[in-house]
Amino acid sequence: MYVRIDHKVEGAQVNRQDFLDHIKYLQGVSKERFFMGGGFKKKAGGMIVFAASDLDEAIKISEADPLISRNLYTYEIVEWEMIIFS
Repeated sequence: MYVRIDHKVEGAQVNRQDFLDHIKYLQGVSKERFFMGGGFKKKAGGMIVFAASDLDEAIKISEADPLISRNLYTYEIVEWEMIIFS
């Protein structure tokens, strides 16, 4: 499992189409693997948790996200070992 935390690029202007493209892309990703994600309530950015075969695949998935590829957001990604799930 991987966790991706997104940070808005300071001064970046994200328009409605950018956001819609981002959501459409992530909905497609979510149909292929375990996925959950959302935006932060009181801070620009968001987080996704998703399955990938390895770090290279996780990076490839992240880099194809329109908000990332358009340099509107940056991200950090870490491998996550889920221990407890209820």
